[in-house]
Amino acid sequence: MGALRAAQFEYDNRMPPAVSESAAEEAEARWIDDGIAELMARRDVVFQRSFRQRGVTYERFAQAVDEFVMGQLGLSGTSNSVLGRLVLAARCKVTSDAAAAADEILNVANPESALEEIARQLLAPFAKEAVLAQAEDAE
Repeated sequence: MGALRAAQFEYDNRMPPAVSESAAEEAEARWIDDGIAELMARRDVVFQRSFRQRGVTYERFAQAVDEFVMGQLGLSGTSNSVLGRLVLAARCKVTSDAAAAADEILNVANPESALEEIARQLLAPFAKEAVLAQAEDAE
């Protein structure tokens, strides 16, 4: 849970990217951005390298979101009934209420950005290796 708070702190205090990036850095950034979109679409982001499957599964992403949310629950501004309302709205298929409860649980100014940052933190350690695996596959 401390890692997620550290990630949130890093995200909140992040400086804009450097203007001049190498081709490898651009490829890694593109892989991460594509991976974020895949995770947000509920798909795994995996690749083969050295006969091993590597990357981030949707299940791991969901677990990281769960850890973040559990850390947010104790903070002020979150209702004591928010989890119950989320479950009930999801079970009754009231998507607008479910989305509102989910946003309340996340307890951040921009919930979409927070989820993307969680995905980015999970994907970043794999970027260099994933780009190498893509290059090997292209050969």
